[in-house]
Amino acid sequence: MDGLEGLPPSVLPCYDDLMTTNLDVLYRYELHPTEAAMMALGKARGVYGIRKIVLDEQKKTMRVEFDFTRLNRAVVAELLRSAGIDIVEEIPLAAPPAPKEEPALPAK
Repeated sequence: MDGLEGLPPSVLPCYDDLMTTNLDVLYRYELHPTEAAMMALGKARGVYGIRKIVLDEQKKTMRVEFDFTRLNRAVVAELLRSAGIDIVEEIPLAAPPAPKEEPALPAK
């Protein structure tokens, strides 16, 4: 069992999730994917580290969940492009942090 012998049974079913760092990235695409691109995208899901690919045709976006310990954003984007997806941009999933306010200087 490759070192899993001492773990309690309740941990074993979710062991894979404990060893991954999942990250979601959202891309906007321009042209609707062709049938060939969709087939290639289905094969891309078989790449080790890709967990999920969700296409939103209305918003023309594609959300990819992947294991950040195996892949990075650049590799995921290249994987989608090589599948024939016309990626235009990466869309931030979280708002940027608010700028820090400078403390007011005491009046002289």
